[in-house]
Amino acid sequence: MNGRGDHLSEMLEVYVCTKLSEPEINSRRYRRGMTIGDLKNKLEMVTGRSAATMLLSVYDKENLVTKMDDDDSQLGSYPVENGMFLVVDDPAFEESNDVFDGYKMTEEEYNAKQETLKSFLKMNKLGKYNPDYLKKQEQENLEKEQQENIEKELINKMKIGQRCCIRLPNKPTQFGTVMYTGRLDDKNGYWVGVKYDEPYGKHDGSLNGKRYFETLPKYGSFVTPSAIEIGDFPIIDDEL
Repeated sequence: MNGRGDHLSEMLEVYVCTKLSEPEINSRRYRRGMTIGDLKNKLEMVTGRSAATMLLSVYDKENLVTKMDDDDSQLGSYPVENGMFLVVDDPAFEESNDVFDGYKMTEEEYNAKQETLKSFLKMNKLGKYNPDYLKKQEQENLEKEQQENIEKELINKMKIGQRCCIRLPNKPTQFGTVMYTGRLDDKNGYWVGVKYDEPYGKHDGSLNGKRYFETLPKYGSFVTPSAIEIGDFPIIDDEL
């Protein structure tokens, strides 16, 4: 093996901490040939910080030596030596702990912090700070609104007590009676409550403790309006 290979196979001993001032610092040994991405995955189990949002810095006592910001680079490619401090930071973790002892940071105080999840997202143009993300959200909201308008038009044409045919993906066609039309407390959009002719339902007309209509257990279900066809369908007797 050449000298470079020998170097990358060497073990490097560093002190892992989330703050230079914290009293408990863990001594850990890592192979120089390990990628920063793999190192973050191991540090996730040690520190409880998420590898996806983790930021790594190396200090020689109190002086910053380097920041390891390339997940594909190897640990040995950075100027890290035995005995140095590997500081693990996670803006997402810090944000979740900004509220403590009954105190909540003001928006001004939060924005003044140099490294927060918000500043991280802004700097990297992620989430709502990404123009493409905003366009996608606007398109999804528009499509959702259009779909709800279609569903509302469909249920406005239905009446309680009408016979119906229920066609759901990957399920056999069923027949039943319309028992409810409208919104549900815990679901978006518009729904149709049906009483099946046979026990192919999920409940008795109640959902999450609220009753919307009455029927026998396993005869009731809520389906999307597009799955319903109104018609003069005969009642199926499951005892036949």
